Amino acid sequence: MPNRQMPEEADAYQVLYTIMINGGSNLADIEKTSESTTGYKTERAILVGLEVATGKTATGISEQEKSLDELEELSATAGVMVVGKILQKKQSIDPATFIGSGKLEELNSMCAAMEADVVIFDDELTGAQIRNIENKVGIKVIDRTVLILDIFAKRARSREGKLQVELAQLKYRLPRLTGLGSELSRLGGGIGTRGPGETKLETDRRHIRRRISYLENELKEVDKQRNLLRSGKKRSQFPVIALVGYTNAGKSTLMNRLCDADVYADDKLFATLDPTTRKMTLDEEKTILLVDTVGFIRKLPHELINAFKSTLDEVVYADALLHVVDASDADFEKHIEVADNLLKSLGVLEKPAITVFNKIDLVDRTNWSIPWEKRDNSVEISAATGFGIETLVQKIVELIESDVAELDLLIPYEKGNIVTYIHENGAITSKEYTEEGFRIKARIDKDKSGILKDYLI
Repeated sequence: MPNRQMPEEADAYQVLYTIMINGGSNLADIEKTSESTTGYKTERAILVGLEVATGKTATGISEQEKSLDELEELSATAGVMVVGKILQKKQSIDPATFIGSGKLEELNSMCAAMEADVVIFDDELTGAQIRNIENKVGIKVIDRTVLILDIFAKRARSREGKLQVELAQLKYRLPRLTGLGSELSRLGGGIGTRGPGETKLETDRRHIRRRISYLENELKEVDKQRNLLRSGKKRSQFPVIALVGYTNAGKSTLMNRLCDADVYADDKLFATLDPTTRKMTLDEEKTILLVDTVGFIRKLPHELINAFKSTLDEVVYADALLHVVDASDADFEKHIEVADNLLKSLGVLEKPAITVFNKIDLVDRTNWSIPWEKRDNSVEISAATGFGIETLVQKIVELIESDVAELDLLIPYEKGNIVTYIHENGAITSKEYTEEGFRIKARIDKDKSGILKDYLI
């Protein structure tokens, strides 16, 4: 695999990791070195989660505990140093402060003791809740959605990606203006301030609505261009397969392995956001297009799902899916469930698919097995080492051939509408003009080939 170059912007998480493995022993040293390297002081965060349902999973850890651990990974991805975590167990959400007055007092003391700069909640907060908590703890308060949006704002590279992130940020902030008060006028740096929405102009509802309308129109134009590209792919002889799955499952690394490509890949959440298409040659006669898509995650903000609709539509328009799963993650079955739920919401769960259990070289076989419902059409691989790739390629060939018919046709010239039908529903791989009519070789979905039976040679 070719060497990857880090983005021009320094990544605080990578800086902190490098310092720690090289012997950084205390937070002060890490903060000092990070400030000199990245140009700003690393923010110190306290994470807060609320568990309203009891019960442990098979691993002995509750879903909320796992979600809070994932929030810590997200914080590290955003360049934030987590100095403390609180998990409140409560019958219901407190409408004023989310966690209740008693736990809020504990949070206030913890913020002072740990010299925290920001409090990050694992669930969405209302504007009033943010205002009430900030008034008590005296530091910035954000939630999981803002954190994810901040990461997306940092990682978006294409014009479409930047438009989508800005639209999601503004749609999130608009209903919270009243509760947030002066929150959106804050011009300080740090997490939650990347991208738009932190200037005084953004506190004007009419300005935000105008900006949202503009962004939606711009994205409609981008979507038109994307639809033209999709129609071009549909008219080509290449089937389209989308890579889907939980964030950091190794989709980009797998694309690089299969296509000998140079898509940016890194061991972090949401390393890539923008969809990427590469050509993959299966053998001398078969070629497909692979599309890498944005990763899924627990509690993915609705604003992001809506804003990234055109990107997620790559999954809708694909002929088949490769569902990539990080087999080395102890919570991989939950990751499959999260991805399947989102695929179901997109209406594509029944598409032909292969479940690809990646990073199998990191798995302890003693306590690991493929879930029974995924065994019929799955494969174990390591995109990093190349293990299992030949088996995966063979399964892709079988997947394509199982749903597509390759036909040799003779169509009379007066039946030009049949040729149009093939163009719209399949691909013509060769075409000759004979005395009897069009001599055509075509690829088309088997369920759409019945109308062509009278023209088979």
